[in-house]
Order: sequence, then structure tokens, then C-alpha cells
Amino acid sequence: MSGSYNLSLVFASYCVAVIAAYTAIYFGTRLFTIEGPARKFWLWIGAVCLGTGIWSMHFVGMSAYTMPMNMEMSFSLPLTVASWIPAVLASALALTVITRPTVKVLSIVSSAIIMGAGISAMHYGGMYAMQMTPAIQYDQLIVAISVLIAVVASGAALVICRQVRVVPAKYALATKTAAALVMGAAICGMHYTGMAAASYPMGAEMAGSNALRGQWMGIPTAIVASVFLLVALIVAYQDFRQAERERHEQQERQQQIHSAAFEDPVTGLGNRSEFERHLMQRIAGANHSRFTLVSFELVQFRELQNLEGDAAADTLVKTFASVLGARLGQNTTLARYSSSSFIALTAQHSSAQLEALAAAIRNDLAGRDYLQRFGQWRMGYSHYPESASNSRLLVREAQRAKYSFDYSTDAASAEIA
Repeated sequence: MSGSYNLSLVFASYCVAVIAAYTAIYFGTRLFTIEGPARKFWLWIGAVCLGTGIWSMHFVGMSAYTMPMNMEMSFSLPLTVASWIPAVLASALALTVITRPTVKVLSIVSSAIIMGAGISAMHYGGMYAMQMTPAIQYDQLIVAISVLIAVVASGAALVICRQVRVVPAKYALATKTAAALVMGAAICGMHYTGMAAASYPMGAEMAGSNALRGQWMGIPTAIVASVFLLVALIVAYQDFRQAERERHEQQERQQQIHSAAFEDPVTGLGNRSEFERHLMQRIAGANHSRFTLVSFELVQFRELQNLEGDAAADTLVKTFASVLGARLGQNTTLARYSSSSFIALTAQHSSAQLEALAAAIRNDLAGRDYLQRFGQWRMGYSHYPESASNSRLLVREAQRAKYSFDYSTDAASAEIA
């Protein structure tokens, strides 16, 4: 014998499935940003939410079904609760897989099979909870199709949840909603295919000891499940926002610590420590490749600082750094090596190229603030490995001035070494 469906409850079961799917997608995307014990905690919260949503959808869908001969539907309480466990375990597996940094295709396939088996166990375990005598009869082909749908839907859900996290923020809500609608349809498809596989023997009766009656498994279940899932989403959203805020604050503190240790506060360039660290790394990985260090010194920096103050000295330093950065280009590592000097690591330059560079920088600096009165600066260079093979000697050789310029007397460049 077969029965009929209340379409309103069918739609309610779909709504519960969609909310459960959205919950899974939300937890799946958020768990990527959480580490440590909190991650395990929220993974299991997500698994309980998703598993409860799928389980609730099943019983709302069951309530949508009118039994043949107007039999009253009822369920064994222990068996009904037991059918919830496979749904939660399958959900935990899903969230574990979709939140891994990398997942192989074989892992997706095997996880989809296990998840599909778990969801099918929940469905047919829930059917068994009716404790019907004679027992429900099943069309084996349709049962196999329902299990296949569960496996395919699980695999699709895993792929969808992993892909949704890389969607641009402005499309995230629409994409998650669309994905939840599709996943909800897949969940319902498995359920109602499984229901189609069942037939009920004439004169069949359910166990009189069944504590759960059908009228309590419909709209009330849908409402309670939906409220539970929505509350869980809201609580999780607030917690994840707080965790994200704390993570950003920690990153900012770490950046500030790094800046204080390795960045010049006036120019924003790397400082001596940062440059020496970079230079040693470059030498270690040079593999016989050549490069050039170029050193610049503001000869009258202290004089300007004493006469005009720190603000004037900072203006000169910023101006000089700006010109050097623009002239040397992006493929050069430029740092403020001391209060009055800069140093750059760049590709190998010939003496003629360095002389042209010095002249170009001199022209770029002409007429800038404080350079008319405090414009003496020097430039030197060294080559790796010709000048030296270790960082300290390379820097020392580069700091020996090769060219000297004085804007206060409008002198031309003069090679002095």
C-alpha cells in the first residue's frame, strides 16, 4: 500500500533542509580561520547543527506523508534518537574534509561514500523506528538509487562548500544561498526517493510502545529545528566576528613589533637590521650570481639637525629617500642604514653605469628642500663577489665614497676614489 503527501509539510521539510545546508556552508567557510581547540569545538557544533537539520528534515518529511488506510504514524523514542547519531557523524566528517587546506579527489570520493552511507543510515533507521508489524517492504532498486543520490549529493556538497569560500565577498551571500537551495533539494531528493522505495503491508500496525506520535513530528519539528539552526548561526556569527577581530588585532600588534624592529619610522624603508638580514640571505642564495651594493651618505645631516631641528632633518631624509627609491627602481632593496646614510642592493652595475646613476640622482635632487644649504652627499659602491664575499666587508667597501656632491656650492660631481 502507498499513501499521499501534504505539500505544505513537504515544502516545510525543504525549508529545513535549506537552512541546514546554509548552516553547513557557513561553518565550512568559517572554520578555515580558526585554529586550536576552538576549531574542534566549533566543528562539532557545526556537525550537531547540520546533523540535527538533516534529521529534522527527515521527520518533517515523514509527517508530510499520510499513511495508507489512515494509519497513525508513531516512532520508538530510543530508535528515533539513535537515528540522529549517523547524521551528526556524517556531518562531522563533511566539515572535517571541507576545512582541510588541500583535499585529494580520492578523499572527496571516499568521504562522499561514507557520508552517503551515514545519511542513508539515518533515513532508514528513522523508518525502522516506526517498529511496524509486518515490517515495511522495500524496492531494492529504488533503495539503491536513494543511496546513490545520498552519495552524489554528499560529494556535491563537499565540492560546493570548498568552492564557496573563495568567492569574492560581494557575491558570498548570494552564492551561499544558491548553494544551500541546491543542497536542500538534493537532501530532499534522497529522502523522498527513499520514501518511494517503501510499501506497507495490508493490516500492518506500529508498536503500541512507540512514544512519539506523528502529529508531533510535523510543523512543530520544523519550527523548533529552524529556530535552533538560526540561533546557532547567530551565536556562531558573533563568536566568529569576535575571533576575527582578535586575529586582526594580533596581526596589527605583530606588524607593529616587526616595524619597530626592522623598519625606519621616518622613511618607511627597512632599517639596518632588516637590510643586513636580507643581504646575508642574498649571499647565501647567490649561487655565483653577482650584485652591487650602493651606499649614500648625507654629509651635513648632523649640522642640519643641530641648526634646524629634527623636523628639518626628517624632511631632508624623506626627500633623499624618495629620490633614491624612484631612481633605483622596484628591483632594488633600499634601506636607511644609519641616521645619515642609505644603502641599496641592486643588480650588478658597471663603473660607467654607477657614474651615470650618481649624475641622475644629483639632477633629481636639484632644488629640493634644504639641499641648497645642506646638500653635501657622497656615494660609494662595492661588487659581490669581486669586492668581498661576506656582508660586513661588502658594506664597508661600499661606504668608501667614490663620488662627492655639494649643492651649496653648485659643484659638479667629482670622482674621489
